[in-house]
Amino acid sequence: MPLQFIFFGPQGPVEKDAVMFVRWPRFHHLILALAAVFWLAAQPAAAQMPMPGGGGGGDGAGAQATLPDDLTEEAIRDVLSGLEDQQIRQMLIAELDKQAAARAEALAGQDQRGFLEVAEDWGTALGGLFLSSFMSIPKYPGAIGEAMGAFAERRGDRPLWLFFASIAAAIIGGLALSKGVRFLFGGVHNRVLNATPEGLGARVKLLATRFGLQLLYLAAFLVGGLVINRLFNLDTPPDFMTGKFIIEAVAITLFAGMCASFVLAPSNPELRLCATDDASARFLTRRVMMIFGWSAFGVGLLIWLEVFGLPKELRTGFWVGLIYYGLMALTLWQARDAISSMVRGEGHVDPVWERFSKAWPKIAVGLVIFNFFFVMLLAATGVPINLNALDATLVVILGLPLLEVAIAAVVRAAWPVDPEADLGVQVAHRLTQDGIVRVVRIPVIVLLVLGLTSMWGLNLQNLASQGVGALFAGAVIQSLVIVMIAYAAWEAMNIAHDRQIALDRAEAGVDSDEEQEGEGGKGGTRLGTLMPLIRGTARFFIVLLASLAVLGEMGVNITPLLAGAGVLGLAIGFGAQTLVRDVLSGFFFLIDDAFRKGEYINLGDVAGTVESISIRSMQLRHHNGPLHTIPFGEIKYLTNFSRDWVMMKLPLRVTYDTDVEKLRKMIKKLGQQMLEDPELGPKFMEPLKSQGVIQMDDSAMIVRVKFKTKPGDQWTLRTKVFAKLRELFEKEGIKFAHREVTVRIAD
Repeated sequence: MPLQFIFFGPQGPVEKDAVMFVRWPRFHHLILALAAVFWLAAQPAAAQMPMPGGGGGGDGAGAQATLPDDLTEEAIRDVLSGLEDQQIRQMLIAELDKQAAARAEALAGQDQRGFLEVAEDWGTALGGLFLSSFMSIPKYPGAIGEAMGAFAERRGDRPLWLFFASIAAAIIGGLALSKGVRFLFGGVHNRVLNATPEGLGARVKLLATRFGLQLLYLAAFLVGGLVINRLFNLDTPPDFMTGKFIIEAVAITLFAGMCASFVLAPSNPELRLCATDDASARFLTRRVMMIFGWSAFGVGLLIWLEVFGLPKELRTGFWVGLIYYGLMALTLWQARDAISSMVRGEGHVDPVWERFSKAWPKIAVGLVIFNFFFVMLLAATGVPINLNALDATLVVILGLPLLEVAIAAVVRAAWPVDPEADLGVQVAHRLTQDGIVRVVRIPVIVLLVLGLTSMWGLNLQNLASQGVGALFAGAVIQSLVIVMIAYAAWEAMNIAHDRQIALDRAEAGVDSDEEQEGEGGKGGTRLGTLMPLIRGTARFFIVLLASLAVLGEMGVNITPLLAGAGVLGLAIGFGAQTLVRDVLSGFFFLIDDAFRKGEYINLGDVAGTVESISIRSMQLRHHNGPLHTIPFGEIKYLTNFSRDWVMMKLPLRVTYDTDVEKLRKMIKKLGQQMLEDPELGPKFMEPLKSQGVIQMDDSAMIVRVKFKTKPGDQWTLRTKVFAKLRELFEKEGIKFAHREVTVRIAD
């Protein structure tokens, strides 16, 4: 078999036949010398090597020479100067054989089983765990008796009643110290109990104060109990350890109850932070204390029994986990309606979130059951289990929907909507709240992920040591930071855009019931017109810059991309002159503020309300319905009917016997009355008045009235003016002239 060389190139290891290199005389000695240098550098400092002619046998095969401690270039040259090509080949073959053996050993150590075989082995191991756990039930009385015997033996001659008395004294002493601390803070405690907060923000502040006081009382209990346990039981290690387990388990149970009370407030509905009833709040508080109490006492009991000789083959952890996860699943199922209500939240709920809130309790039960089988599988296969990390991960997953509701509630409490503000302002405020909620999710999720990875023992150093590479891990983290910053900028633009558009619609009265028809509709603000273009441009640059930054962090050379973009821009500039003309024309139209979104304009051939604006064209909606799309470069002139004010002129046909002066005074008086109207008066910029007779028709005099108003209000006022004139004419006996034809017939 020919000798193989292994080279590591850009595409991985490459094997080459050594004979091919031997045929190249020019590189023959160079390759052998380099191979010897690398092999010598990898050997221990005190290695021994055969040297030719080194004071032994005739061929020098058995001679040994000590390498210097520091393998400098001079030392390597000295060693190589005494070696022959055959010796270098032998050393190289030995090193390659060693690498091949290591590779074969690594391949042999890998799991060569298929998925079905692995799943079958897992099922067998899990079934064996369940079977051995049930089969070991009869052994528990004897094993527990032996553990108790070992406990009594290690305690020596100390009476058992003294142990129970010390535990009782530790608990009573801890409670007494807690009561003492509560007495010291009695004033604050009473104010917190008697306070009646208004609003979510005040409730959170009051509950945080109460939770801090309860945490202080719990710390006092824990310190008092542990100190008394140390005073009584320090000389007896079994009693000291057992007392410490009991006191810590009681403290954990009380702490779980405090956390549940902070959210559920079972005894005070006014302080409750979630949407549920009193009975469900009390039930969930008790169950939370029961679950965490069993977790604390059960794990402590398991450790205690194993310390005093309970065999691990009895699988006591199976029963502790079965009760723990069973209690959790049973609680989620029994309180499924209350949990759905809490996930759904208060106020208007999206239909998708409504369906999710109903399905979440069932999903949560499935997650708990899956977690139980996963833990048991790890135990059955002998994989080390980080129970704290597993439980924390499960709690975080189960609490994510509630966290979503909590974030929205906190944002709305921190920046509430003014109920006395205009409807459009309230809509804009709610849109802003929704955008802030989307932005706040990012740091919250990042903190949760960092906390869980810390509990699981994952960090960049571990990733680098496991072969991912420090540079790659750093690039991934930098890329994630860039993506989060880009997402925050994206959402900030959405918040600004949605808020401005909502305010613009409210100012323009788009959501009102007033019918807008004909020429001269209300226009939006200039910022509201430009915001869609600004947002679109900002989104483009956010995505572009973030993509380039991520590629740069990943080691991609982005200079050719930038150069290519410049060349592409030049090509577009030279080859698409019409497109450039449209873009530049639209830019200068917007700079001149020639039109805004919602305004009625006339371009000569077409007219309509500006409905949308893009970078090269705009769309006009005619009042009869057709939608026109006009490139900016095609606009020669533009007439805006919606800017500043509108003069509405109404012709009236009256008979020839009408007193024109009387009619003028009547219309003037009517105009003053309409100015005093609380609904119509603010819409007039100039009152209704008569312009007198403007035309004499065959059958009527044409009298014209006019009024001045804001663009868009003329249609509402015109309807009201016609109705008022009809009533006035009927009351004063003034007749409208009908069109007629007079025919004269000769005698």
